[in-house]
Amino acid sequence: MYSATRKPPSNDVRLSKKLSWLLRHGLKKEGFQIQSDGFIKVEDLLKHPNYCRDFNMATLEKIVQQDAKQRYTIRKNPMGYWEIRANQGHSLEEIESDKCLQLIKDVQEVPLAVHGTYYRHWQNIKTMGLKSFQRNHVHFATSDLCSKNTSGFRSDCQILIYLNVEKIFKECIMKLYRSANNVILCSGLEDGTIPTKYFLKVIDRRTGQPLDY
Repeated sequence: MYSATRKPPSNDVRLSKKLSWLLRHGLKKEGFQIQSDGFIKVEDLLKHPNYCRDFNMATLEKIVQQDAKQRYTIRKNPMGYWEIRANQGHSLEEIESDKCLQLIKDVQEVPLAVHGTYYRHWQNIKTMGLKSFQRNHVHFATSDLCSKNTSGFRSDCQILIYLNVEKIFKECIMKLYRSANNVILCSGLEDGTIPTKYFLKVIDRRTGQPLDY
């Protein structure tokens, strides 16, 4: 239940969250045919019993066009049918990084990569490094301006972790990618972690001071 001071989400927000969950995490569970680059057929979505009542082509186009973080891509396939995908944030193993993302080949392509997190996670991060958990990648923004339109982290994050991109390229043990909406993604080591030795610096947003790690 929502309090008097907290408004329930608008229908547009509700539909965007439903679409985001589906395209990032739920396609296999819901029985969709998934392409290796993350796209599904729009007609399959509009026929699906769990989605046909909420979505039509106009609704999808509105969500894609109005999303400030550009989370989605909708396109017409050369075969003539429409497709849609989430640009990043996937947890599905069927979606291949080299097919849906742009491989970054030079350190100069990433002047800044910043991960936003919260105080409640900091002790674990200090011990274990950053982890992708259920997702395929750890996400980094290309700006440390924490606005609602910054793709890569939430605007209310409390701690900023700056990635040492130069060190990663020098050691050549992790791949970096760029998504269509300009998020930097890293799958980490084989266990999905990015150890703290690959941090350039960590800043507490509240004080502006560096944190030890």
